[in-house]
Amino acid sequence: MVRANFWPGHPASYIVFLQNLIAMPKTVEEIAKKIGVSITTVRLVINGQAEKYRISAKTQKVVEDYVAQHGYVLNHAARSLKLKRSDAIGFVVPELANAFFARLMSELEILCRNRGLVLLTASTHEDPEQENRAVESLLSRGVDGLVFAPCQIPGHKQLLNKKSNTAVVLVDRDYNQLRFPTVLSDNYHSGLDLSRRMFTEAKGPVHFLCAHADLPSIQDRLRGFSVACQEAGQGAGTDLIHFANEDNTAAGFQMMQSLIAHLCTVPAAFMCSSLLVLEGALQQLKASTGSIPAHILIGTFDDHAMLDLLPNRVLSVKQDEAMLASLVFERLLEQMGGSEATQMRNTVPCRLICRN
Repeated sequence: MVRANFWPGHPASYIVFLQNLIAMPKTVEEIAKKIGVSITTVRLVINGQAEKYRISAKTQKVVEDYVAQHGYVLNHAARSLKLKRSDAIGFVVPELANAFFARLMSELEILCRNRGLVLLTASTHEDPEQENRAVESLLSRGVDGLVFAPCQIPGHKQLLNKKSNTAVVLVDRDYNQLRFPTVLSDNYHSGLDLSRRMFTEAKGPVHFLCAHADLPSIQDRLRGFSVACQEAGQGAGTDLIHFANEDNTAAGFQMMQSLIAHLCTVPAAFMCSSLLVLEGALQQLKASTGSIPAHILIGTFDDHAMLDLLPNRVLSVKQDEAMLASLVFERLLEQMGGSEATQMRNTVPCRLICRN
């Protein structure tokens, strides 16, 4: 009765269920037991090392045919215990809503997947305490490598422990420390190039809406802006910089609101330290004027295809996420292989994109 109720009027579905159950992927241990060979033999055939260890063609075919029919699953827990590694990389960033970090994560994930590694991510929202907890959580899970964009000088006890075998690479922020290799964009020269182009086209003041000026990457962008200000006869540009503590749309909205109130009109030219700040600034412009005035010259760090939809002249700094991820992965693999990082600092050029 129970079976009749569970499969009402569909006896064929029960047969399909059993067939699927039988056809479920098998573990290496199950395959070895089923076809009567050793576990090692199955592993060698699956890993393409059969000929190296002189496994007969007949045995290879038996294993390969069985795997082709049933598939196999890797027992990661057992493998991790045996090899003393997790095949996992931790990635800690301030905010995955940030387009730059989202693209960087995507590039890293592809590299990890191609090497049989899994990428575990966590956000800190620029909070040192959350960063500490994220790092500790990933380390407690035994990740083989850790990549993070720190919002503070790296001083995590578990990372500083000389006995730690975890590979560590810092990304995006350079705190001038020499313990961990760092991979970052050339924020100073990209800031200088963007600011120079803005001043050349604006032929007047360019306001800089800047969030988290305490971060090394933003400080480098500010240095570039300051040099361009001096070249344009604007002094050090201190009167043109508007600060916010948070890197989000609300901060951009508030800075633009204050700037409009100060100027008693919309700015003729402005640039933002991030796309999130730009998003908030554009929201405020639309709220104040009913639209985004097309005559305003806009500059921003980081790039997105949505900028194509603006009617304005837009200059944006495009970071090379693919190259950053590739260098980060190289530094990780060096350490995971038992070697020291060949380079302690990699700086990747950016590209200036001009629209309309």
